This record gives sequence, structure tokens and C-alpha cells, in this order.
Amino acid sequence: MSDIDTPQELFETNCSINSEPFALQNLGSYMEPEFSENCIIIIDPGMALHNRAYAVIRYNDDMYFRQYIERGGDKFLVPLNTQHDEIQLTDTFEVVGCVVQQKQRKQKPLHYYHLNQETKSMDFSISGKIKDKEE
Repeated sequence: MSDIDTPQELFETNCSINSEPFALQNLGSYMEPEFSENCIIIIDPGMALHNRAYAVIRYNDDMYFRQYIERGGDKFLVPLNTQHDEIQLTDTFEVVGCVVQQKQRKQKPLHYYHLNQETKSMDFSISGKIKDKEE
């Protein structure tokens, strides 16, 4: 048995110093319908946070998986499921990483960043799409 008491402590022990993408399981209905409960999400700690990105953020000693939204000068963590409240980021927060892929049982993985063939930059897709073989 591990000496680590909480899942957050396990996450911090194994992933906080790692710059490689890693997987987490989505718990709860906060991000439905785009991310179903128990789906697997791939987090890239090197992906830059931007407006509308799906992100894992550490704020006030908790970690959240939400959509990051900027409105005017204010910043929010917004659940896709409207039955839950959004969180305004009024204090310092840490970006753990952005979601780049998800996998649900018996479905093909959805990717949220794609290489734009014309600009050669990574474009964000809010609903994800199946990755083309050329990308």
C-alpha cells in the first residue's frame, strides 16, 4: 500500500515535475456532454493556456478540469454542464496542462489540437475530431 493518502498527492508526486503528456480519468459530470464521466483525457503540460481551452488548473488548493474562459479582464473555469457553477479566478492559479485528447469506451479518440496545413500552427477544436493520418 502506498504512503500517499490522497489522489491529488499521488498526482503531485508523479506528474508535477514531468513535462510529458499524461492521462487522467474524468470524474463527475461537470464537463458533460463533451467529456463523459470516467472518460480518459490526455493532458499536455507544455500546451499554452488560451481562451476556451479545456484545462486542468490548480486553484485554492484544489484541482479542476474545466473550460478556461476570459471575459473582459476576468478569468473563469466553466463547466460544460450548466447544472454546475463556474468559478471566477480571483487569485493566483497554476496551469497543470491542457487537454489534447480524450478516449471513451468503444469510441475513437478525439483530438483537440490539429496542425493547420497552411499556417503550420496548432489549431484548437472545441468539439474535438478524429485525427487525420497526415497529422
